[in-house]
Amino acid sequence: MAGESASMRPRSDFPADVIDTHIHLSRHYSGGLKNEWHPDETESFRRDWTEEDYLASVAKGSCKVKAAVFVECFNRPPVEEARWVLKMIDDPNSVVVAMSAQISVQKGAAAVAEFLDELREADGALPTGLKGARMVFPAAENKAPDCCIEPRFLEGLAELGKHGLLWEFCVHPYMAPCIPECVSKFPDMTFIVDHLAHNGNEGGAMEAWGPAIDAIGKCPNVYCKMGASEEWGVTNKSEYMDRAIAAFGFDRILYESNWFVNEAMGDSYDTTANLLLEACDRAGATAEDLAKVFRGNAMKAYRLEI
Repeated sequence: MAGESASMRPRSDFPADVIDTHIHLSRHYSGGLKNEWHPDETESFRRDWTEEDYLASVAKGSCKVKAAVFVECFNRPPVEEARWVLKMIDDPNSVVVAMSAQISVQKGAAAVAEFLDELREADGALPTGLKGARMVFPAAENKAPDCCIEPRFLEGLAELGKHGLLWEFCVHPYMAPCIPECVSKFPDMTFIVDHLAHNGNEGGAMEAWGPAIDAIGKCPNVYCKMGASEEWGVTNKSEYMDRAIAAFGFDRILYESNWFVNEAMGDSYDTTANLLLEACDRAGATAEDLAKVFRGNAMKAYRLEI
């Protein structure tokens, strides 16, 4: 249609076997674990969001997903959420291949150790499907700009890193400038910045967010997820995509759909995938680069063998 933006037109040139690095699931309304988050959102959130629903959403678009990473989403209690998802990961028929559990790393090493001990197998090993942890900073007790360099959080990260697990930052943009100092203390640990550090758009104006994302991009142990565009609250989404690609390069950006949030907020499954594909085109991505962005980088960051 004339005048339609490129991001509104479906694309068919996505790489094969895409890995979606960020999905949420909930069976709150059908007798599953209680979810303390999405039932309090707007009416469009108030339903179950199952793996079958996810696959149906993917099937409507052109971005064909081979596998997905579940990221915690406040199904309660957190350890039962982890057990529920780990059963999916063990099912060869499930699209879910890995997870980041909700672990209160901000509460220190003891909280991390206690959570991990709950999930250990009979031989004492941690489940292979458990790849990392997240507890969103906007929901944590400390929401200060420097909350990610608070000593107790650093102690929790050290405990997480001892077990070879990664940490996902879900932060307000005003917290992003302190991330480089935090990750520099753990050079052998993998970190992921969810949603371009742009949840809530507090401190997310380009003048503040841009230099922060540039600085994070200089940290070689950090990947950046390129999604949740439905949450950014900006009209110039393409400029944010372009700035992040310039900061991280094609070797350290990850595709994420942020499903089910994207669908609940009115976006089709392919909306963010299209934005990212177009941003990669503008940055001169080759077919090899696109394969990294939509699959290969996820394999490395989450240590997948699929």
